[in-house]
Amino acid sequence: MPPDPFAGMTLVDLSLPIHDDAPIWSPEPKCIVRDWIVMGRKHGTREPLNMKYYCMSGHQGTHTDAPYHLNGDGRKLGEIPLSRFMGWCKVLDFTEKKLGDHFTAADLERRGVKDGDRILLHTGWDRYLRPFDEMYFNMDHPHFSEEAILWALEHKIQLIGMDVPSTDPYLVDHPKIFQRRDEFPIILELMTNLDVIVGKEVYLMALPLNLKDADGSWVRAVAFVPR
Repeated sequence: MPPDPFAGMTLVDLSLPIHDDAPIWSPEPKCIVRDWIVMGRKHGTREPLNMKYYCMSGHQGTHTDAPYHLNGDGRKLGEIPLSRFMGWCKVLDFTEKKLGDHFTAADLERRGVKDGDRILLHTGWDRYLRPFDEMYFNMDHPHFSEEAILWALEHKIQLIGMDVPSTDPYLVDHPKIFQRRDEFPIILELMTNLDVIVGKEVYLMALPLNLKDADGSWVRAVAFVPR
């Protein structure tokens, strides 16, 4: 049997839990999780198993945006190779960023981000989810400036993951991330637990669901951390 490629690594879950009435942006549909069939419950006949019903947007919880989300000519989720959603990532400390601050090109250069890197940005913003505080979805949460987005494209950054709700909540510069059909970073939003791995280089797997014609999907983002 081949050796386990992840032997000697610690796994850290970077995904928010999905549950009934999970926090959402105000325009999104409410997240609904219900018991649909309950083992032993009797409605005429006794129900033989458990089955839950889920109703939620593809952009709730920890998720990825496909280019089609903001570009009608952009790639849909199923057109992106799964290999794009995994690889070695640098986990960068951005905890100095406060309400109204941006991630800038100078920030990325100062932290040693190189051409083709995959990066995860730890701000600690997910603290507003424990317990939930409306500040989490404040439109002025730390996000990318236009020149940082253009810098990321120029330097062919392969993946950008964040513990904030959006690359650009105002949708002014965010579409620029997806302006090129074949050269765009994978975007992961609403991550958590980045404080556990900040400053490290980890192997990330954040695979989306196999959804047809999708503009985004929930992911189970997991960091494999060398011991």
